[in-house]
Amino acid sequence: MFKTQLLRKFSKSTWKSRNVLIIGGSMCLLLILRTSMHARTARRMDEHPKIAIKSISLDDINPEAKGCGHWKCFFLSKTNPNRGYQLMRNGDIEHYRKPKPEKKHRDSRTFEIFADRFHFAECVRKEYGINHVVGFPKVVELTEEMVNEMEFSEKALHPSVVKPFLPGKIFVLPVHYSKNVVQFHIPGVYADLEEHMHKYMPVNPEYYDNFIGEMHKLDRVISEKVECLSSDFQGFVYENGMFSLFDVDNCLNPRCTERPPKEELEVLATLIKPLQKTLIKLMQLATAVKDEHFPAEQIRYRKLKSNYSTPRDTH
Repeated sequence: MFKTQLLRKFSKSTWKSRNVLIIGGSMCLLLILRTSMHARTARRMDEHPKIAIKSISLDDINPEAKGCGHWKCFFLSKTNPNRGYQLMRNGDIEHYRKPKPEKKHRDSRTFEIFADRFHFAECVRKEYGINHVVGFPKVVELTEEMVNEMEFSEKALHPSVVKPFLPGKIFVLPVHYSKNVVQFHIPGVYADLEEHMHKYMPVNPEYYDNFIGEMHKLDRVISEKVECLSSDFQGFVYENGMFSLFDVDNCLNPRCTERPPKEELEVLATLIKPLQKTLIKLMQLATAVKDEHFPAEQIRYRKLKSNYSTPRDTH
């Protein structure tokens, strides 16, 4: 009798131990899988190198401007093909546009504003997985010699601008750059982007899926999380179809998780719908280019029922 009870107790304890081992093993396996998934996500997030520059040498800035906006001009590095510089204009501005003195206005040109935009872009990258090439501002002393060396194309500046830069202190934002990227702007003309697709999609099988996935992600995040990106939207598309934000000038809060006031959301809502329609058209453009180069793949892609299938036009 005693022996039977002992055996029963032993069986129970063994069964419990096995359960503990199974549960413990399952938890360890889940932990390993979760860690592996986070590692893969981290690697994907870091596909585009981030700029970490302690100091900037003016000698490294190519004086020929690649392009100019209202407040910044973009220059390439002389020594590093993967680096560029956005220089904040400190000279003439277009006669129809005046900077606002308020610290928290998009046209303000203060160190805090540019630092906040960098922190916002970093927040979007970490929270929502959208890469960016927005640099942290550095202060440099622009010399008269370099001002005189600067070259601008006729299309780069408005005719009312005589001297976009003057000698003195300016802010410089280092930018990750690649000669194989294409910049696009919403609203805008997308001939360059279409040419980019025709050039790189046939030689990079991941281009189409990456591009469609990035456009879907932008649609979801901008419409639900960071509506301010819908205004003056600008970005880079790489030779593998991946995307990076280039400019976040209309986002003034360094914390991307904070929603704007109701009145701002109402204004932004009028911009989000056209942006969504444009993103759909860009995905349809990518599909048309893919079908042209890979006609045998048309049927396979149309049968896919994943989140990355191209949506129907909403018109």
